[in-house]
Amino acid sequence: MCRVPFMYVTVQTGSVGRAYCAQMGSRALNGSKPTAVTTPPRAQYLPCDAADEITPDAVGSAPPRWVEAFPDTTKVSRTLAAPEQKLAAAMLRRIDALQRQDALLEQKVALLAKAVGKARRFAYHDELTGLPNRYLLMDRFNQAAVRAVRQDKQVALLFLDLDGFKSINDSLGHPGGDGLLQQVATRLAACIRTSDTACRYGGDEFVVLLPDLDGREGAVAAAEKIRAHLEMPYVVDGTSIKITASVGMAICPVDGSRCADLVRVSDRAMYVNKARGPAAPSVLKLAR
Repeated sequence: MCRVPFMYVTVQTGSVGRAYCAQMGSRALNGSKPTAVTTPPRAQYLPCDAADEITPDAVGSAPPRWVEAFPDTTKVSRTLAAPEQKLAAAMLRRIDALQRQDALLEQKVALLAKAVGKARRFAYHDELTGLPNRYLLMDRFNQAAVRAVRQDKQVALLFLDLDGFKSINDSLGHPGGDGLLQQVATRLAACIRTSDTACRYGGDEFVVLLPDLDGREGAVAAAEKIRAHLEMPYVVDGTSIKITASVGMAICPVDGSRCADLVRVSDRAMYVNKARGPAAPSVLKLAR
């Protein structure tokens, strides 16, 4: 069934069909001759077959006038444009808020990455001197030991201790002692090969890993060079300081195949040299 929208109907004269009366839902108008019929306030839909009954013959000489009341298109456009503008403004505000959140997240990610990198560095490096710590030393020793077996090489471990550091630390205070340790670490890192590893083992103790050696002679030469560099005068807080270092050495695989074994052997060799005094040989090999 086709439904025809209408808003207002005026009938000047004549009879109105039954179908139209039933559609209108008003009082019975059969046989009467009303001058006007007004629809209810809201829009109604009239079936086409009922509309066909309202003809010039049925209502008289004057045909009914159908008037469809369409809303003003300008007002409709304005009415529709207002929500669209509000929606667009809300979307722009939301986009701006998301962009600010994205920028904040990027900053947080950058700070987090920096913190993670710093944490990883502190996990494998000494905070005071910046040298690798014992954990990184063990990792690099394991790699060097595997490579030495494959290439038929040797790996040396030098254990160094600063003589009389406690008295220097007591006289200069902890800041002065820390400054001296930092200078020692700088010299130690400067006088070894790029493939070597200088490590602060703890306190005033340092360990140097020498991989890919052809024999013991290379380790002895490196130990003498390190000792000579460390015994040059230092200046801490305007005070000139001269210290000596005791050095012990162990060779892999002669003195052991694990890092802990070489540390133990080189530590014992270092204390033997320390007991002999500054004039004692800088390196000493001890059997396990």
